[in-house]
Amino acid sequence: MTKGRMMMKRFLVSVGGALAIVSGAAASAPAVNDGYDWTMRVNDEDRADSAILAYEVADTDDQPLNFTCEEGGNRIFAGISGGSPDLAAIDLVSGDQALRLAGTTEAEEMPYFSSTDEIAGDAPFIRAFAANGWLRMTADGAATDMAATPAGKQAIARFVAFCAG
Repeated sequence: MTKGRMMMKRFLVSVGGALAIVSGAAASAPAVNDGYDWTMRVNDEDRADSAILAYEVADTDDQPLNFTCEEGGNRIFAGISGGSPDLAAIDLVSGDQALRLAGTTEAEEMPYFSSTDEIAGDAPFIRAFAANGWLRMTADGAATDMAATPAGKQAIARFVAFCAG
C-alpha cells in the first residue's frame, strides 16, 4: 500500500470515528421512569381556561415538574414542588434544544419554584419537547430525565396545541 493510500485510509477511519462520536452526542431519549408520565388537566373555573402539564405519578403528590399556560396565550411557565428553597433557575434539554429558566421559590409549607421567564408556545424547545416526548431537567446540579409513554406524548401534544391556540 502506498503512503498516500495509507494516509487516505487513516483519514477515512478518523472521519468515520468522528461521525460516530457526533451522532452519539445528540441526546437520545431516556427510558420512561416507572410510574411517571406526562398528564394534562384543564381548569375552566377561572376567567380564562388554563391547563397544567405535569410529570407525575398518578394519584400522588410526586410531581418533579409542571408547565402551565392559558388557552391560546402562547406563554408557558414552569413550576417545581419541593426542592431547594434557594432555587433560582432550572435548565431544560430535549434533543438538541436547551433552555434556562429563571424563577423564584416561595417557601411556605413546601418550597415551590415558579419560572419568571416564560416560554413561547412555539419556541424551538417546546417544539423539540413535543416531537421527542421527553426532557431532562437540571435543578441545583441534579439532573432528572422525564420521558413519556405513548399516552404522555399525546398529553404533551394536546398541551402545546392548547397553549399556542
